[in-house]
Amino acid sequence: MSDIAGLPSRHPTLGAGPFVADMTDTMARTTATGSARPSLPRVPHFIAGSAPPLTPSLQIQSFCAQAALFLLPLPAIKYTETSLTLADLFLIPAVLLNFSHALKLHAFQIPFLLALPINLLSHMLDPDGTLIPILQIVYLWGFLVPFGWCAFVNLPEKRIAYLLLIASSLSCLVAIGQFTGYLDTLPTQRMIDYKDSRRAAGLVAQCNALTMALTPCFLLLPQVRQASLRILFLFLLLGGIASTVSKSAIMAVPGLLLYFFWREPEKRRVLLWLTGAGIVGLLVFNRGASVAELVDKLNAVVEFRLSKAETSFDDRAHLARVALEHSDECKFLGYGTEGTYRMMTTAGGVGQTVHVFYLGLMLIEGWAALGLTVLGFFVLFASLWTLRKYNDAIFLGAHLLAISVTTVLYLSYQYYPFLIAAAAIVRARAELTTMPKPVPTANPRLRIAGITRKVTSRAA
Repeated sequence: MSDIAGLPSRHPTLGAGPFVADMTDTMARTTATGSARPSLPRVPHFIAGSAPPLTPSLQIQSFCAQAALFLLPLPAIKYTETSLTLADLFLIPAVLLNFSHALKLHAFQIPFLLALPINLLSHMLDPDGTLIPILQIVYLWGFLVPFGWCAFVNLPEKRIAYLLLIASSLSCLVAIGQFTGYLDTLPTQRMIDYKDSRRAAGLVAQCNALTMALTPCFLLLPQVRQASLRILFLFLLLGGIASTVSKSAIMAVPGLLLYFFWREPEKRRVLLWLTGAGIVGLLVFNRGASVAELVDKLNAVVEFRLSKAETSFDDRAHLARVALEHSDECKFLGYGTEGTYRMMTTAGGVGQTVHVFYLGLMLIEGWAALGLTVLGFFVLFASLWTLRKYNDAIFLGAHLLAISVTTVLYLSYQYYPFLIAAAAIVRARAELTTMPKPVPTANPRLRIAGITRKVTSRAA
């Protein structure tokens, strides 16, 4: 990763590179022996003194950023009933210690900051509103989404991918254990039991939320170079999504197909390993049952979910229609969080709020703030695409697709892909500014012709 102003060119946990003098001596010795390709040291070359000293604040910031990144996909790990998770306790200091980057305003921040006053006004005018939703709005839409990227702007892309994949794989392992009955639920979780199994949630609050969190992770797999490790991550992600038995898993299909057909270099090997590992895993987790019993159990699960699918679709469609019917009252201001829940439970008649993220935002903050928020999402996506960060752009697009079938949550893990995308934009722009510009060279034929003309004119 190229240097960003005010930050070291390498990650603080890595050692310093060799001196230029050592590299020069190596090249000189190799040239003397007549080798066409000098044997340079394998470690990266950095000029001594080019990076600022590693201060304790930089080391603390790096630790907090990596701890927050690992804990963000695991929101069920918390000690209170509030929306503040363990990841937020590391994320806040990581942002504040690197807040100097926020002094320069970027285009993707402007829509979010413009929507914040409208969102706050909607909550303040809510007759059923309390102080807690207002504080949540200030934290999420006034601090986390516009400025949370400051925590991760100095982390390499590969480290971000590995931390997120390891954390998500851990959650998938827990989900597989919950689905098969080996592990119990956490006090902060809510899962649905049916027949001899349950819809697992891993280390997330609900099963649908786990599917949402895992959907964009397929686009992180190209950062893993080892094929065996990449296959392991892929198998765990698929097992975690399957353990949720959620209809919203269909939203993960586009990202999975794009990863496999666009970025996977060893497609045949991946298919063979997934097939073999899937058969062995199903037999092991089914506690030694025969293949016939395993097939019967899977058929029973599929039939049960299909029998409930029509009712579930009808309920969600009804809630979406109710939300659209009341959209005329939200042209500028919304109902607020508590007002939206009261209105949906009263008018909807099913005791639930709308299960479409964007419709939920429309009811909470109004059409004006929703338009600005969606504009911010579009600017993030367009900036990544313009900077040729296609993988990060599709990562963001997969998340925008996944949240479309979830409710609005006041948990930071629903918004962390926006922070990763924004950090990638700032990092790419910094690389462009530090990239040396090519020096134009004159055509030697033109120079010779010019010299010839000068000599001829002097001779005449």
